[in-house]
Amino acid sequence: ENNLDEETVAVIKKQLDALIKIGGVQFEPLPDEAADESLLGDVTAAMIPAMEGGLRAHGHAVIFASLSTRALRDVPQMVQPTLIKSLCGHSRAIARKPPQKPKDEMPYADTQAMIEATFDSLTRFKDLLGRPSIRRPNFTHMTTHTEALMNLELMGYKDLAKAGYPGHRAHIEAPVPKIDPGMSQQDGRVTLEQIMNKDYWESEVNIDRWNRNWNQTDNANGYWIAFGHLFKVLYSYNRLITRIKDQEKVRLCSEILLERYFNPEVQGG
Repeated sequence: ENNLDEETVAVIKKQLDALIKIGGVQFEPLPDEAADESLLGDVTAAMIPAMEGGLRAHGHAVIFASLSTRALRDVPQMVQPTLIKSLCGHSRAIARKPPQKPKDEMPYADTQAMIEATFDSLTRFKDLLGRPSIRRPNFTHMTTHTEALMNLELMGYKDLAKAGYPGHRAHIEAPVPKIDPGMSQQDGRVTLEQIMNKDYWESEVNIDRWNRNWNQTDNANGYWIAFGHLFKVLYSYNRLITRIKDQEKVRLCSEILLERYFNPEVQGG
């Protein structure tokens, strides 16, 4: 879909190999079962209770169901009972969590309005740039949640996408952290240009931090950046920016998202 070059594909394969090695039981072979494409509808149906009433689990019921439905449409031979049962079970577990209700009950006019609201929300955090000690909200899943709902609509599930608007609204309503008036931006802040430079990705210091075990105190980003989120957030974001005309807003949001996401000094979900 993205016409990636050979070097990028090789790096992705290397990262996935590492993930499979660490993931253990998650990557054990499924039972040998006959495929049944009619079961695919169970995945989206199981998502509905997990969406009702507001936001649960950072939107993961929507994110997983949307991605897996799209993937399984491409490989229908994998629509097997055990896999579908597991996907539905994940949504049912999330549905048991209490929802976070949005403060603003006004629904979006359409999915385009939802996408634009996400970018408007991200721009509110511009004053956090260069202040890595201030913890960030969960920009990662705000982004992937938005793309997942867009994806549902593109696949023909327009009503399902609309049903997810309240939870999405609650997600992007995260407050902007207060900034101490005496706190200045760091001279050595990580700029968008630095993050987009090959040297940044090959830095031994950065690689070490990205691969350390998760620690709430000083490495809340930790190894989870490499555990699939790296691909998911960039994939989702690159799909979303095609829907935004204001290129200055795209640049600002890119800077906010990427600094928070890839600068090891910046903590937050």
